[in-house]
Amino acid sequence: MYNLKPMGKHTLTVCTNLSCQLCGSGDTLDHLNKRLGIGLGEVTPDGKYGLREGECMGACVDAPLLTINNKKMCGRLTSEKIDQILAELDKQ
Repeated sequence: MYNLKPMGKHTLTVCTNLSCQLCGSGDTLDHLNKRLGIGLGEVTPDGKYGLREGECMGACVDAPLLTINNKKMCGRLTSEKIDQILAELDKQ
């Protein structure tokens, strides 16, 4: 669960435990893989995004979810919501 290398300006950690898996975290990861062009443990070439897998974040009611830089939690993710999150982060 430690970063052993720089993980980008915005580290996206996707919960992949059972509740999130049953609610679509696999689809969340697929969408992020396609949008960012990276897999788990990788960083975009521009260093803007890193993608990680995380353990249960204790918010199963909002599954599937991810955290941004371990500070902001985003839940009930859909492709559209992920696109909105990325658009907001692109402005930073």
